[in-house]
Amino acid sequence: MLLETFTRRKPNDFEGDVSLKRWVSYSLPEAVMDVVDANLLTSTGNRLQKELDVVASIMKVALDCCVESPDRRTNMKDVVGMLQKTKIQPLGCGACSYDPNDLFVANIF
Repeated sequence: MLLETFTRRKPNDFEGDVSLKRWVSYSLPEAVMDVVDANLLTSTGNRLQKELDVVASIMKVALDCCVESPDRRTNMKDVVGMLQKTKIQPLGCGACSYDPNDLFVANIF
């Protein structure tokens, strides 16, 4: 679900051997801008790179949740912990006033 949210793509948007999971995993971390929904990115320069770093971290967690073997998938308690460590910048809200130190994934749960 995280992959769909941040890419704005559906799993069935792909054909052949390509899947949403594979498309994202081939693009991380160097080409995260190629897979992220451009509507989520409003910044430029250093701020844009910070947003891309956050999105790449979230997508890595999402990929961990998509491992084929259920025994090898990250459990949800650990997923929440990893997301809490990832600071979320208000993507898509360039005009918002906020203190970035107050924004964590935990605030959206």
